[in-house]
Amino acid sequence: MKVFIVIAVFNNRAHTLNCLSLLSQQSFSNFKVILVDDGSSDGTRAAVKSMYPETTIIEGDGNWWWSRSMNAGFKAAMDQQADVVITFNNDVIIGRNCLELLISRHKQHPGAIIGCLNTISREERYIFFSGVKRVYWLNAKEIKYHSAFTKINQPMSGLHDSVCLNGRGTLIPRSVFERIGYYDDKHFPQYAADFDYTLRAVEKGFPVFIDWENEVASVIETTGKGRTFIRQKTGSYLASFFNQHSSNSLRMWFHYYRRHAGWAFFIGFPLQILKLMYAYYRKRNVLEELK
Repeated sequence: MKVFIVIAVFNNRAHTLNCLSLLSQQSFSNFKVILVDDGSSDGTRAAVKSMYPETTIIEGDGNWWWSRSMNAGFKAAMDQQADVVITFNNDVIIGRNCLELLISRHKQHPGAIIGCLNTISREERYIFFSGVKRVYWLNAKEIKYHSAFTKINQPMSGLHDSVCLNGRGTLIPRSVFERIGYYDDKHFPQYAADFDYTLRAVEKGFPVFIDWENEVASVIETTGKGRTFIRQKTGSYLASFFNQHSSNSLRMWFHYYRRHAGWAFFIGFPLQILKLMYAYYRKRNVLEELK
């Protein structure tokens, strides 16, 4: 089985080197890493070439952003006859058995996209993302297994259906790429391409699961401007709605709802924007309040 890991980066050299270090310590070692560096200026490429020369580095021009960078990695993996591709962000912290568990789940469900439980590590552990059961487009509501920032008080186990997955530890079989292609980097250059992709996969009949026994911790402070849980000035937050590379981009949400919501677009899309505005005032201190 040919396993490729694709990671898109822009600066944050320390995170990238730590991620590659954790990958080098995995119990499953039969994989290749493709790192797509979209114009880093902090010495990332030189450091990776020196410390991890076996890593394939693809260089962007600084304007690829996340989705196009990931697509460049996907295409390179497919050209090398990858059987599966596993996506990671460079700011993740993974256990030694992360890849082994993903491959084991893949062997049990060879046609499925499989993601990992995403957590935040502080003095205590919190859930960041544990899957989405379904989306009610009319009222712009994702029915999640757990709300973000829920404290983990008991063991979590099992494989669970999820109509959406992000890129923090997600296995995609070759058959999915062959059927539905790659991320939509035109409409979702930086955010939502991963959710859009898994929604498209579900619509085409592919199973999508999240594994609560395979935990990937993240440094979510690096996830980008505009996020409701990151402290910022009101003016900066409102400006993020007009930045196509922001998680609040009006253009991005327009295309997301137009593609997936059907007739509910006309109500769900404006409601989604109102919810984002409300969430800014409700959640902007949440990271600082975590123990």
